[in-house]
Amino acid sequence: MKTLIEISKIVTKKRISKIEIFDKSLLNKKDSKFNEFYEGLIHEKFKTDEEAAKVLYDATPLDDKYRQLKSRFTKRLLNTLFFLDANDPSFSDYHSAYYTCNKNWSLVRILLGSGARNSAVKIASKTLTVAQNFRFSDIILNCARIMMSNASLVGDEKEYEKYAELIRKSMKDLEHEIAAEEMYQKLTISFATGSGIDIELAEKADGYLTEVIKLCKLSDAYALHYTMYQIKILTFQLRGDYKGTLVVCEEIEKYLDDNKAFNQKMRHATLALTRISCYLQLRDYASGKKNAEKCLELFQEGSNNWFVFLEYYFLLAMHTENYMNAAGIFLKVVNHIRFPFTSEERQEKWKIFEAYLNYVFETENLNKDLLVDANRRKFRLLKFLNEVPRFTKDKKGYNVAILVIQVLYMLEKGDHGSIINRSEALSVYCSRYLRKDDAYRSSCFLKMLLTMEKEDFKYERTKQMALKFQRKLAEGSPDGSSHVNDWEIIPYEVLWEKVLNRLKNKPNPSLSKAS
Repeated sequence: MKTLIEISKIVTKKRISKIEIFDKSLLNKKDSKFNEFYEGLIHEKFKTDEEAAKVLYDATPLDDKYRQLKSRFTKRLLNTLFFLDANDPSFSDYHSAYYTCNKNWSLVRILLGSGARNSAVKIASKTLTVAQNFRFSDIILNCARIMMSNASLVGDEKEYEKYAELIRKSMKDLEHEIAAEEMYQKLTISFATGSGIDIELAEKADGYLTEVIKLCKLSDAYALHYTMYQIKILTFQLRGDYKGTLVVCEEIEKYLDDNKAFNQKMRHATLALTRISCYLQLRDYASGKKNAEKCLELFQEGSNNWFVFLEYYFLLAMHTENYMNAAGIFLKVVNHIRFPFTSEERQEKWKIFEAYLNYVFETENLNKDLLVDANRRKFRLLKFLNEVPRFTKDKKGYNVAILVIQVLYMLEKGDHGSIINRSEALSVYCSRYLRKDDAYRSSCFLKMLLTMEKEDFKYERTKQMALKFQRKLAEGSPDGSSHVNDWEIIPYEVLWEKVLNRLKNKPNPSLSKAS
């Protein structure tokens, strides 16, 4: 009761007249600007202030009415964060506990600042217990400091020493966690800006892994051990050891299962994405499909990670020549209600996927009507080329896929003149942008395509003269890796067989009409 009296006096003295949050009563007012703004945001109808101001007030973002609405909306939205339902089924136990602990810590600081020490200590004590169960080093440290200070004030030396020891341990745990995170982030920066195999970076990762393993022997902090596994996965990925990466995924799953408090659905989902990426490199469609079925259960349909997962699943189907399944995945994505609200880069990527899917349906004599439904028209090459402007700037990535599919379609139409006209530009492009190991396979394949122009599109000559590049493609880059990048939508070996088949046989005139 003493605590309630103490808090009630603070609230009575300093409360505001009304707590502005987003609740059902507000959102049920369908004709309100607040609701219209809210609906526009969550359904991604507004991506810029210009769009929102235009729809809401037929004005610019500088309009006073829009600025006032946005200011009040933002304040109300931030207030609502303190009233989320921590027991919501979408929250894992770990997520729920972390949310509650952080909210409680904010209350502790507010109470201390208002002179309500007894209430602050009581909440800090309860929060500390939860934080220890879930090993939140930062929360443990903060709450233990409050408890140690209180023990000092009441003269309880035994309690003081208990919390002092807890502070020393949590400080060490937090120090180790930060050190491990720093090492992991240094690796991810390099990994994000590079592509594929990087032996030099892998050696750096090995060194970091050795250091973090030593730290793990000094601390039982969940976050530290999980970061160690993340570095371990990166180490294997950087070496192109995909079987080793799958083994580490198993190790992480065992760690999560053995430490239930730390076990989260999203961590398993992340592992599932890593696995499907590995199965893509290993061309293991059966295992990939089994893992994909697990992904469908782990990811919320329409979420960002759901779309990422389906990209991998599509590529796995294409690489293992399961083209009908790839078509089903394609239609599932592009017809999804959330797809128009995904990033422009993602939408362009699926346009590129569509181009390859149509190409393979044509060359495999599959029913192209399966790719057309009430929501989609037949594929048109010129329309496609006008719809992927972003990736044409990506000189070592998906732009390669665009250049390749252009040449393939020209060859299918028998348009040798257009291929000849761009052969010099392709040669310059190849030498200028595709010199590094991460683009090795693309470089080999473009040189194979250039060979057919040099040999006047003669089947036997082209086949013979391209053998040296074909062998290099099979052997992999000079570092010994055979990593396949995401923009290799159909394996180059498969595409080359299609090229040779077209050189050996006459082009199909129906494709010319379709393009």
